[in-house]
Amino acid sequence: MNILRDNLIIGVATLAFLVPASAGAQAMMEPLQPSSNENTDEQATGDIVVTAQRRSERLQDIPMSISAFDGAALQRSPVTNLADIQTSIPNVNISPRNSSGVVSIRGIGFDIVTAGAEGSVAIHSDGVYQSRPLGALSGLFDIERIEVARGPQGTLYGRNATGGAINIISRKPTQDVTGYIDLSYGNYNSLAIEGAVSGPLAGDKLLARVSAKIEQRDGWGTNIANDSRIDDLKSRALRGMLEFRPSDTVNFLLEGDYFKRDDNAYAVHFAGCVIGVCGPNAGTSRGYTVPTDPRDVSNDTQPINRPESYGVSLTTKIELPFADLSAITAYREGNSYYQFDFDGTAQPGAFLTREENYKTFSQELQVSGTTGNMDWVGGVYYFHERNFARANGHFPPFITTLSRYFQGGVLTTDAYAVFGEASYHLTSDLTATLGARYSKERKHIDDEYTFTNGPLNMVGRQGSPSSDVPCVTCLGLPDRAKFSSFTPKFGLRYQLAPNKLIYVTAQKGFKSGGFAVGAVTPAFDPETIWSYEFGLKANWFGRALTTNISAYHYDYSNLQVGQVQGVATIVRNAGSAKVDGVEAEVRLTVSPRVSFDGFTAYNHARFTQYTSANPAINPALPLDLRGNLLSNAPKWTGKIGGEYRLPVSNGDLTMRGEIFTSSRVYFSPFNNNTNSQKPYSLLNASVRYDADSDWYVSAFINNIADTDVKAGSIVTSGTTGAFIIAQYLPPRTYGLKVGKKF
Repeated sequence: MNILRDNLIIGVATLAFLVPASAGAQAMMEPLQPSSNENTDEQATGDIVVTAQRRSERLQDIPMSISAFDGAALQRSPVTNLADIQTSIPNVNISPRNSSGVVSIRGIGFDIVTAGAEGSVAIHSDGVYQSRPLGALSGLFDIERIEVARGPQGTLYGRNATGGAINIISRKPTQDVTGYIDLSYGNYNSLAIEGAVSGPLAGDKLLARVSAKIEQRDGWGTNIANDSRIDDLKSRALRGMLEFRPSDTVNFLLEGDYFKRDDNAYAVHFAGCVIGVCGPNAGTSRGYTVPTDPRDVSNDTQPINRPESYGVSLTTKIELPFADLSAITAYREGNSYYQFDFDGTAQPGAFLTREENYKTFSQELQVSGTTGNMDWVGGVYYFHERNFARANGHFPPFITTLSRYFQGGVLTTDAYAVFGEASYHLTSDLTATLGARYSKERKHIDDEYTFTNGPLNMVGRQGSPSSDVPCVTCLGLPDRAKFSSFTPKFGLRYQLAPNKLIYVTAQKGFKSGGFAVGAVTPAFDPETIWSYEFGLKANWFGRALTTNISAYHYDYSNLQVGQVQGVATIVRNAGSAKVDGVEAEVRLTVSPRVSFDGFTAYNHARFTQYTSANPAINPALPLDLRGNLLSNAPKWTGKIGGEYRLPVSNGDLTMRGEIFTSSRVYFSPFNNNTNSQKPYSLLNASVRYDADSDWYVSAFINNIADTDVKAGSIVTSGTTGAFIIAQYLPPRTYGLKVGKKF
């Protein structure tokens, strides 16, 4: 079956390449810039149309902090997954942590790396909620637009959107026969092929689109213990769409997609000890060495990364006399297997695996329209997930009290919501917005247990497991929990001039509580956040200068914080935190040939009430963490880019350079410098030729200085040595790309 899938994807890409072409195509790996950076009057003024508020609006007219990249911008970008957009958006941090994508916006994210964890930023693909964090690392291809809404989205998106929402919108079928093919080759033998074919099957009533992408490259480092490459890539992705238009007022879009990786990615790299000296059980304390190059490892266990996901959705749109009705019905299924050497050395017998197998169903109904001076939208939402998650570990044989362990269970979630939002135009310039959402969730954990060294040490929840092997200790813990929240939104928007507006909003966000699968602990509580934001969006000097500025304050309660204690990852609620920040996005068009763009962001996300012992320190005494920064929340980030376009020989030559910089990033609430990424900068450059006959060729180089940047790290417990294992952002990459569109 896997061979059939791979051959199908290869066949689609080959078909796209063989079709006669006459127009320029999509690039894949050049530095990303917002769509307002494209050199047309419409895009240069920010006139990209987005649907972040469930209706089509001009980006510059939306009273919220949002960045969007359309297909033209993505064509010139290094985007292969969501992690690649973080250097182009203020206060967005997306990093691999083990095999999950840890997404944080303005410091609101999650540092929980246990199987079954949920993120604090809602990711939607063509309107379908992606519940598993590994979705942030899935491949992107044939994309029409990416929207990133910063701040809690408690009204229209609601589920687990305390940090924000990311909407990925794919290209839709076309009435004319169109398509493209992209090819890229670079260092590390990096090869990417992407293509699509679109057109009518039966006049203008039935349309279809098929797209696919293949990516593979050698690893960025070597496992010197077995001379094998690590942190490589091998992925396949496929998407198909059928659009049926029985009338001018009714539209059905059936979509199916498939994604799979099978490589040695996300190797863990030994990155030191929290307090300078590792515990006696650490491999380095027992004479095992680590490579001098941080991108290499010396592991007795080779990393394995095998995520797979697929799904189908049906989007129905009906234009009624008084409103527009839409429904999104979706089913998704996926699994993942991840293996790594958790001690980061060649010490034998220390490895861990994490597995998930999940199925989800979701149904959303929306009704929207305009009544007099009021634009409104309302709807209901249902989500169901059954997720089997487990972790298996094996420890070095000299640790006789802990040779192996297993922890896992089945977590079932049912989420319900009703929502509505209305914007009333008090005058031609002043608009008031009122919204609300009521969310209710039920979670049930089944067959949850953990054991070490065999069944005699098995501990389970009351009545678990249901297997033939009874647990020795069944704790009297509830296996069900219910959570609910009312999340309102208030806003005012004032149009100062045709291209200048100010806004102020106050809104609440909610993330459901739940269970840390396999920890056999009580349920943790939901977290909530109140956000207050003021913003200015403006074009100046005949739209030559665009400035989008926002200032915000968050009151953040019951933060969900994960810690490794013993062999288990537990989740507990911290007391409270506050977030204050300012963001400024700027674009300057000096002439039709010269433009500059960039942003600067200040974000002070800190605990105001949280006391916790550090499990990496023995004896672990309670620490007052007030004032410590939240994880994945640098205080300062910024980017500046410049672009020069020159007409050359029946086409255009574009040269671009940019630099992104960040202050220190901590990866745990304890703010240890050893468990952080020090301040860093990344430089990218590219040159591209776009021919009038709609083909292109370009050369790119990213991370020019070859800076080693930690994407994230985890501290093991004192039981296993209190050391740090880290993963890294890409090293210097460069290559050539060609593309053609028809």
